[in-house]
Amino acid sequence: MTGPMLHTVDVAADAQTIYVAITTKAGEAAFWTSDCDVEPVVGSVARFGFPAAPVDLRMKIDELSPGEIRWSCLGDFPHWAGTTVAWSLSPAPSGIGTAVAFRHDGWGDDYPEDEYARVNYTWGRIVGALKAYAESGDPAPFLG
Repeated sequence: MTGPMLHTVDVAADAQTIYVAITTKAGEAAFWTSDCDVEPVVGSVARFGFPAAPVDLRMKIDELSPGEIRWSCLGDFPHWAGTTVAWSLSPAPSGIGTAVAFRHDGWGDDYPEDEYARVNYTWGRIVGALKAYAESGDPAPFLG
């Protein structure tokens, strides 16, 4: 079975700043993609559009708490049905800022290895874009 995609980074920003970036349309548009619809409501469906993708990505919002944000993929992208995304926020080990732990889990054995690697790399870059935005306050969406 293919394991989870994991990315952890310390961010020189408070957890609330990061939480708002991940859970709101303005936040997601500032670091991930400007073509999105997101509202911080459990049970709602967030939509993310990408220039090269033939369909939008939809994620159901499963949990919103100060330290944990969880989404379930509705399966718009091949092999993504049943996968989950979690963002965990906790104090950084250094005592300065917030540790952001990202996890995309639930991949089936049939997920092509090269595609898994591409997606994992892209998620790492998106987590890096979140860090840059939370620390600077300057919007620079990863995917325009």
